[in-house]
Amino acid sequence: MVNQAVALLGSNDPALLRQRGSDLQVLEFFQLKMGDLAPLTNWLSRKFAMATDNDILSSPIHAELVQLEECGIFYTTNYDDFLERALRKAGRKAQAVTAERNVAHDRSHVEVVKFHGDFNNPKEMVVTESHYMDRMRLESAMDFKLRGDILGRAVLFIGYSFGDPNVNYIFHLVNKLFANLPESGTGRRAYIVLPDPSDFERRLFRARNIEVISVGSADITSEVANLLQHMRS
Repeated sequence: MVNQAVALLGSNDPALLRQRGSDLQVLEFFQLKMGDLAPLTNWLSRKFAMATDNDILSSPIHAELVQLEECGIFYTTNYDDFLERALRKAGRKAQAVTAERNVAHDRSHVEVVKFHGDFNNPKEMVVTESHYMDRMRLESAMDFKLRGDILGRAVLFIGYSFGDPNVNYIFHLVNKLFANLPESGTGRRAYIVLPDPSDFERRLFRARNIEVISVGSADITSEVANLLQHMRS
């Protein structure tokens, strides 16, 4: 996405801009220079639209996620609609949620909460550094929904790490909510899947009441798919 932003700005050297700032700052520069993010989000939307439902379900992880019938809420920071399309292709009703008005009141629907927005609401997408800083205030209706959804449930993080400051703050929130829960001997109802985790990661996540589930790094996709399969078997 950053490479495309640089190309649309008329340069062929993304590394040059990355020497000056972070990826999020490059995207913010693009927005300032171009006036808005539309040329970039339109390009990204067209890229995602090329994938068919069968293409998506050929992903081992998506194929397993849709089989988790006890899971009725998915949160994602991705903009694409792959997860809800996979759910519908598998015969499950899915509702994309990007704002309070989209919340599914029919419990037969699986909620796919787009925490960073999606292409149906491009002005609300979290893309640039300023967007991330605003999002980290965690004061919107969607943030209160997150808090409510976490309580009384187990949470599994897939594909995240301390490297994402926005999600890192959610880890902090999970810790605050789970730290002293009754009916939980360890206080841990949150888990994160990590490939070959180090002692550094194990200790830092456990300090946040998040238990690390280790998978091999040789073929992460297959390892995660196998884990999801064991969860439902």
